[in-house]
Amino acid sequence: MAIVHVFVSTGRFPSEKELRTFVEPTYTAEGDAVPSRFIEEIGLHEYEPSTIETTHAGKAMPVRQLLRDASWAEQWLPDLDPGRWADSAVCVFPPNVIATPRDSSLEYCGAFTYRP
Repeated sequence: MAIVHVFVSTGRFPSEKELRTFVEPTYTAEGDAVPSRFIEEIGLHEYEPSTIETTHAGKAMPVRQLLRDASWAEQWLPDLDPGRWADSAVCVFPPNVIATPRDSSLEYCGAFTYRP
């Protein structure tokens, strides 16, 4: 079984671009990675950018609706609180490893299992 960590927010990011700026590292002229605020907050290591998914909607909606197209959603999405609403979400899949998910300034929804 694999684990996806889910984070959500409402009203914080005006666009997908701002959300991705918060999540993704930047790089120096020499090519060295500079961790994003999100990476630092959650203690992310074993960083693999292709397995971090961000979703942004123009308005708040049920999180299950917001994340319906996320990878393997049909397996783990039913375990998410049906009453939770958001307009932005971040899903962190393996091989990324998170040390401190609850330190995120985003709302941490939890870790959910699925079979890839």
